[in-house]
Amino acid sequence: MRPVKEEKVCELEEYRKKKKGAARPGGTDGEKKPRGRSAPYGQLLAALAERRWLFLAVAVAALLWALPLPPGLSEQGRRALALWAFVVTCFLTEALPLPFVALAVGTYQVFAGLVGFQEAPRTFMDDAVFFIAGVLMMGAVLMKHHIHTRATLLMLKVCGTQVKRVVLGVVGFCALGAAFFTEHAAVMIMFPIGVGLVALSGGYRRVPNLARLLMLAISYGVIVGGLAAPSGGARNALMVGFLSGMGINVGYGQWMLMAFPLTLLLVPLVAYWLMALYPPEVDDLREAVQAMEREMEAAGPPGRQGWLAAAVFSFVLLGWVVFSPRFGAGNIAMAGVLLAAVLRLVDWGYLQQKTPWGVVVLYAGAISLGRLLISTGAAGWLAGQLLRLTGGMAAEEDVYLLAVTATITALVTQTMADGPTVAALGPVFLKAAEISGISPLAVGVATSLASAFSYLLVIATPANAIVYGAGFLKARDFLRAGTVLLLVSLVLLVSFLANFWWRLLGVW
Repeated sequence: MRPVKEEKVCELEEYRKKKKGAARPGGTDGEKKPRGRSAPYGQLLAALAERRWLFLAVAVAALLWALPLPPGLSEQGRRALALWAFVVTCFLTEALPLPFVALAVGTYQVFAGLVGFQEAPRTFMDDAVFFIAGVLMMGAVLMKHHIHTRATLLMLKVCGTQVKRVVLGVVGFCALGAAFFTEHAAVMIMFPIGVGLVALSGGYRRVPNLARLLMLAISYGVIVGGLAAPSGGARNALMVGFLSGMGINVGYGQWMLMAFPLTLLLVPLVAYWLMALYPPEVDDLREAVQAMEREMEAAGPPGRQGWLAAAVFSFVLLGWVVFSPRFGAGNIAMAGVLLAAVLRLVDWGYLQQKTPWGVVVLYAGAISLGRLLISTGAAGWLAGQLLRLTGGMAAEEDVYLLAVTATITALVTQTMADGPTVAALGPVFLKAAEISGISPLAVGVATSLASAFSYLLVIATPANAIVYGAGFLKARDFLRAGTVLLLVSLVLLVSFLANFWWRLLGVW
């Protein structure tokens, strides 16, 4: 088997070095530098201006500390809300590199007296963190043995080589995979394919829009697919359990009948919007496909190691589908990585080089923040306040209450995992529906669906964090692309799904 040309997999290192060099102060020709005694002051002002967004984030957090303690909110809850405001501001403005923001979550909790220094590191550990690390490492294994290239050729034989059809195929495949298997499997398959297509089309420097387009098509396809069935995410199963506790039994088929039409509508809308927002530099991927075919012909058959890598990948997928409830998706992913190492399919040096560890730290920080908001009661208090502000109007119109609860959920889920979001807000909203005499089934399912609208931030869902790890996207790309999709998803959920389709089904 011929040695793999690693530069074809992902040509990001030279780009990052070049970008870093270009960003150094004084790198622009003709720039007037301060001289004499004014030079230090000019440098100080420049440094302060560069950190203006960080000062804003600190000021927002300090303001929440200084305000009088609201009724019903504990002092720890207020300190947790201050951290939440700081993190959100940093994510929106990129005041600091995102992994540093994640590290600040643990440091803040200790110095603010929210947890002890021995407990803080434990809040960063979760099966989801192992899952993200495992997916990124398994993706590196697949790319090393060109498994992603062979899978791409099979997909393109079905979709064709036109970019618009490829994007629609990626969104549709990820949606179906997330709905009926797991989002883990969908991301695992499509992420290396997207990276491979970008690399064979010239790399990020040549086709930046195509790179952003494919990465967002993967993550957003997973998001809209997770709505369709109870198997689409832990949040759905959690809501089914809450409703069952109220004596409302929701079957697998009933959930699909209620939610699957929304997925069918969103798949083409996501593909169309991303194509309009990031017009690709090429209309056809024929050259990339031909390059893949030549590369595969030169490499010959997969060989023993290639088949072993594919087999390990298949076992990981099977484990996610069958054994995730027992062993956890993260442990299964790590078992796959360990098996690949035992079979000598990859070494630690390669994984250390190809795995974006900052993404792992980033999502670990998000897990810690979500737990803090729940444990201090900050998430429940915030939802209760928003419901109280709209309670009088919501009691008069059932759709209005559903719209309010769905909007609150969609906003909160941007900074918390969808499962904790439903765990924190679900009981509050179901109780509000019961008191108002409105269908808890409709409000409950809408809450679960809205918790999946994690379009805006990198930390909102593992899929966003994983595609961000390729290095093609900035945090603002999620905000730019996701704002419109968030609004469209909420409008379709309330106006079409709840106010039309569910009334037709007799859910109201």
